[in-house]
Amino acid sequence: MPRVHLLGVGATSLSREGRDARWLAHDAVTAALSDAGLSGREVDSLALSCGEWSAALGCFDALGRKVRSTACASAHGALALHTAWAAVATGESEVAVCVGHDPRPELGDAVLPLDQLASDARTYLRGSGATEEHLARVAVKNRGHGAANPRALLRSAVTVEEVLASTELSRPLRELMVPGPAQAAAAVVLGRHDRGRRDGPRAPRLPASVLLSAEEGQPAVARAAGLAYFGASLGPEDVDLAEVEDLTPATEISAYEALELAPANRGPELVESGFTELGGVVPVNASGGSLAQGRAPGSGPLLQLIELCQQLRGTAGRRQVPGARVGLALCGNPVGPRAATSLTIVGA
Repeated sequence: MPRVHLLGVGATSLSREGRDARWLAHDAVTAALSDAGLSGREVDSLALSCGEWSAALGCFDALGRKVRSTACASAHGALALHTAWAAVATGESEVAVCVGHDPRPELGDAVLPLDQLASDARTYLRGSGATEEHLARVAVKNRGHGAANPRALLRSAVTVEEVLASTELSRPLRELMVPGPAQAAAAVVLGRHDRGRRDGPRAPRLPASVLLSAEEGQPAVARAAGLAYFGASLGPEDVDLAEVEDLTPATEISAYEALELAPANRGPELVESGFTELGGVVPVNASGGSLAQGRAPGSGPLLQLIELCQQLRGTAGRRQVPGARVGLALCGNPVGPRAATSLTIVGA
């Protein structure tokens, strides 16, 4: 199978303001193509996750012509991403562009199933011995990381005391533990190693991309991790950093275990030791995750890849992980109800 490389990336900042979807998507695609050193004429296929149809028009505007669309109207960017990866990996396309867009919050699904997420968090706390303070410390970590991310929606650090004093939404979740909706567009260019960048940093490889249909909680994430590690000929000990979906701090802590960064019910120990902080052994959500960037199911999976790409290129600035060579991106809720799970590995 052809090797898949991340040739170029581009994204807008995250916002809660109403911005024109067509121009958001256009700007993201244009930036990704420029970063890849490619023109729209060299793109074979397009995979879309668009919250508004006008965003798709912006993609076609940026590409300058009609291209074969391999996925459209997907609600989640992870499906579009895996579709683009598979198109290149199977040789169907030499260059594929994937675009994720989130509409203005009032137009999208701005409601999280809080009662379900809170119930799942309580179940995890009972089984692992984690406390509300562990949850607060994850929120503090991600907000601190996001303060160094110019694209993040929330760029102010918070303290454990402030998190625990914020409004209780549904025990044990508080206002500063749950991400709000955000609007953004992001694009990545995937392709063969001999396409794309003419000079500059080498395009990272994507040796594995796994997409599983809806399964119950942590077993799905653990199975996706096992398949991705096997496909990439790597193990959890090779991972230098990870971007994981953090619908709640409990989701993130449980992901440590599902990804085999910690044994079962030992995730809270990683929180206590600083293992997943910048400067720790395996920083998680150096971008700030959803808790700093906002909840963006369309563009979020691509923003995870963009963060990993910047880290592997050594261009992440104040949030740079020294010597990063292998990154992992997870979209999936290990403690939640049945949902699709996506896991992608990026390697220098």
